[in-house]
Amino acid sequence: MDYFKILNLSREPFSNSPEPEFFYQSSQHLGCLQQLELAIRLHRGLNVVMGEVGTGKTTLCRQLIRRFTNTEEDRNEIETHLLLDPCFSTPREFLSTVAIGFGLPGAECAESEWQIKEAIKNHLFQKGVDEKKTVVLIIDEGQKLPEFGREILREFLNYETNEQKLLQIVIFAQNEFGQILKDHKNFADRVNQYYLLGPLNFRETRAMIRFRLARAGRPADAPALFTLPGLWVIYRATGGYPRRIISLCHQVLLSLIIQNRLRAGLLLARSTARRLMPELVRKDRWTAVGLAAIFILAVIALFLWGPAPLNFIGIWSSTEATVPEPVKSVLSHEPATRTGMAENREASSGMPETPHPADPPAAAAPGKGALVVATRENKPPDRLGSLKIREGGTVFRLLEEIYGHAGTARYQAVIRANSHIADMNRVRAGETIHLPAVPAPSTFLGPGRIRVQIAKETDLEDAYEDFKSPSRKLPPNRLIPLWNPREGLVFATVMKRVFPSADAAREAIRQLSPGLAVDAIIMEKPEADTVFFAN
Repeated sequence: MDYFKILNLSREPFSNSPEPEFFYQSSQHLGCLQQLELAIRLHRGLNVVMGEVGTGKTTLCRQLIRRFTNTEEDRNEIETHLLLDPCFSTPREFLSTVAIGFGLPGAECAESEWQIKEAIKNHLFQKGVDEKKTVVLIIDEGQKLPEFGREILREFLNYETNEQKLLQIVIFAQNEFGQILKDHKNFADRVNQYYLLGPLNFRETRAMIRFRLARAGRPADAPALFTLPGLWVIYRATGGYPRRIISLCHQVLLSLIIQNRLRAGLLLARSTARRLMPELVRKDRWTAVGLAAIFILAVIALFLWGPAPLNFIGIWSSTEATVPEPVKSVLSHEPATRTGMAENREASSGMPETPHPADPPAAAAPGKGALVVATRENKPPDRLGSLKIREGGTVFRLLEEIYGHAGTARYQAVIRANSHIADMNRVRAGETIHLPAVPAPSTFLGPGRIRVQIAKETDLEDAYEDFKSPSRKLPPNRLIPLWNPREGLVFATVMKRVFPSADAAREAIRQLSPGLAVDAIIMEKPEADTVFFAN
């Protein structure tokens, strides 16, 4: 049965095959790919990537090969060869396999190992010197490489000109390969770069699941298949290892179909995880349930008795308080926002962080159970967020869209925030750019400079998507990041036109479509504590 069709999907979202289009570019995986690509293009020789089982080494291996086939220029200049299982019994077997992979005739009939080595050396000199090509040998499951195999690779690295190594080698291996390198210093000394892959954190786990569902055709406006507690259970049960996440999510979706449910919550995710990987769930069996129980009891106590019981157990303070966005929306009779579960404030390896408390408003409503809600940061952030370069886009264009212009000081700040980017002039589509929060001069608003805000988001990716979406049919506009203690960091979409008076701004709002006009507001002189990050 094609269960994915029942769940409003066009294809299998959690296949265990390394499908390139389902590759989620986490920061560490993307950083690894960029460093490997740079090392290969600079002819640095040997590079090693290590990680536990299921951290995505094989997928990275396929992605690396794919990167060198994207353009006709790369296909003509870079030649990749993949060795999947280097578990050889003799040196001759290893040499023959490499020679056949390079397309050398007669390798199996050679009289000696020396002849095969000479044939490989001559081939590499012809490719590297005469044809100006880069030859890359990629080895997966490198921990299986025998000692004589490592010695042969060390000899291959001796084939070089005065300017470069003639063979580029990338080894993907499990962590045990690290001990092998420690025991063989003469081989370890040849390694240009090590990269150690670890598991994903909670934010990356959640993003990977949503990314794969979107790739499988799940509509963006469809209800989420996984609740936040359900995602948390999946993260804790799998430890953030991509292969385990994919396997568990596949089983969870099957459970959804069997039980005729529409969403995978805490209990369903936990029961599936306990059945599929009991050894991983047992050690943490009460964590998710305990957090959910505390949350539910806190809400009940808040409604029945006000903040006093929560203060007694250390959750509530009379002078400072934090209330989760969904609870706040119920108390104020307002719908929770898309970031209501504090999606932008997650720890690198756990549940979303509790927002930092701020001073309560000066005039809180009196009476029993009166609430003082303060969920925003009390100081400007260090960064606005991260965005991926789109097809045909450049870093300079992105900076102009976010900051208004890419001045020298701001450009230097962006370079410092993106140490994983070797050359800002050669950033490819799909690469992530981190955007620091650089305050701008307060000239955006002022006398004779009135603006009209037509949309506002609390998440940079959501705001940028709306800003770039042609379906919104927005008037000429700009994206303005700003911060104040009441709202925190927000991203306002404003009309490019500057109005000389509020009356002119109101007239412009009346000319907007009803869907835009209903949310449009006039932006005049800002509060003194508002910080703008765009000119």
